[in-house]
Amino acid sequence: MDPTSPATPPEFEPTAGSVTFVGSGPGDLGLLTMNGSRALQVADLVIVDEDADEEQVAALIPAHAEIRLTGGDDEVTAILSAVAQGRKVVRLHSGDYFTDADAGGVLPEVLDAVGLRVNVMPGINRWSAALSFGAVAASSSFAALDATLGVPPVTEWPQAETLIMRVRGSSAAKLAEQAMLRYGPASHCLSLTAIGTTGQVSELTSWGDVEDSDVDEAFYIVGPGIEESSRQRYAWFEGKPLFDWRIVAPSTKDSLDPLVEELANFGATTEVVATMSIEPPRTEQAMERAVRGLVDGRYLWLVFTSPHAVAAIAERLEEYGLDSRALSGISLAAVGRGTVEALARMGIKADLVPVVENTTGALAHEFPAYDDLIDPLDRVLVPSADVAVEPLLVGLSKLGWEVEEVTAYRTVRAAPPPAETREDIKTGNFDAVVFTSATAVRNMIGIAGKPHAATVVAAIGPATAAACEIHGLRVDVTADAPTFESLADGLARFADRRRQDQVDAGLPVTKPSQRKRRRRRKTVEPNE
Repeated sequence: MDPTSPATPPEFEPTAGSVTFVGSGPGDLGLLTMNGSRALQVADLVIVDEDADEEQVAALIPAHAEIRLTGGDDEVTAILSAVAQGRKVVRLHSGDYFTDADAGGVLPEVLDAVGLRVNVMPGINRWSAALSFGAVAASSSFAALDATLGVPPVTEWPQAETLIMRVRGSSAAKLAEQAMLRYGPASHCLSLTAIGTTGQVSELTSWGDVEDSDVDEAFYIVGPGIEESSRQRYAWFEGKPLFDWRIVAPSTKDSLDPLVEELANFGATTEVVATMSIEPPRTEQAMERAVRGLVDGRYLWLVFTSPHAVAAIAERLEEYGLDSRALSGISLAAVGRGTVEALARMGIKADLVPVVENTTGALAHEFPAYDDLIDPLDRVLVPSADVAVEPLLVGLSKLGWEVEEVTAYRTVRAAPPPAETREDIKTGNFDAVVFTSATAVRNMIGIAGKPHAATVVAAIGPATAAACEIHGLRVDVTADAPTFESLADGLARFADRRRQDQVDAGLPVTKPSQRKRRRRRKTVEPNE
């Protein structure tokens, strides 16, 4: 069809651009719907709330996508301009557009734009989130009152057995004044702040004790389900064993994202401290010869011992204009879950992964022996770090293979973390430290110092625990199995026992970082 015909006038020429309004959930970006997540995965531009965690958003979007905060330039103009350029725009809001009074007038203005492709993905609204995170079973009659834009007189409040009120902290006392006219000053309400985060605080209080605060938003719930006896049956969030624990996780070569996720499921916030840096080999000639050998059919097996080895081979193949298809016909072995996942991202499934123990030494025990009647080649390539993987090399040689090891990358000790992090490690402001290898123990102490004696120490296995003890650390938790799941579970069970011991002793339940600080004793000079 002629693009200048009356059916498609130039001013309305369609583009590939679109805008999707995505709601998530207060306090937790993980409350995204599947549709919302899919929209982020194909976005070119993501506009987020000013208080959004940009790093968390960045992990959900393509590498080329741009993140932009609200405020400053006119938001509607920015959206329309990006769509006109053919870009896929996502406006991400921590809540729901149709149930939040302060979601803004952006949505209707954009909807009014002629010829624009607009989608709306509902999010978890703040009212149901307050009930769920507050562990309140609402009655059959419940309503919501949003007082963030101004506290209305009590005569205008909805009539309901369960009432959820949202207000800015600076207006909490004014809300309480109106509430006392209906419920009386001695009546109780459930106060909730920072809902959906590990900093959430819920408290049963009387309206007469409600005061102003500096929080952005606070929730107050009245109704039959707010009593402690009722809420205890549904206490799933603040009752998590590691709720509000601050954990430091020293990392070496492998990603600790799965461990961070496991710990988050138990309520913890984890700060990963890199103790090792990955750098290319000092010379490239050996890697170049190895990749040419792969392409020319010199090797029967290719053994990957880390995700970085996978990345190094992939980068060299790309330099030659090749991809994973160049490895067809070569048998692949992989050690470690991160290595298997790195191969999967290339569309490759390893032919051999250790079953009993996922280590380089264990791989040698499960590797097939060379058979000159069956195997056309006897060569195995092992791209690894500049630190030799001796147990694997020796084991494969004993099986009759000719093993060629090549330095694919170098590991060097990372720079020290920020001074604030080092101070928190030394003074016990972290509740726990989780070590995933003996190398992590040595490196962290080398760049950040020893954790405070009050900090709970968890090790992924006996060798890691032994390294801790060598450096003078008391090991509180040793994982039953060398996996992230077992390590997180072991720490959670330790926290559960610790909490129960405090309850049985009649002590207040505290975190390790909430110990009683001792005052420094004043030094008295002899002549004083």
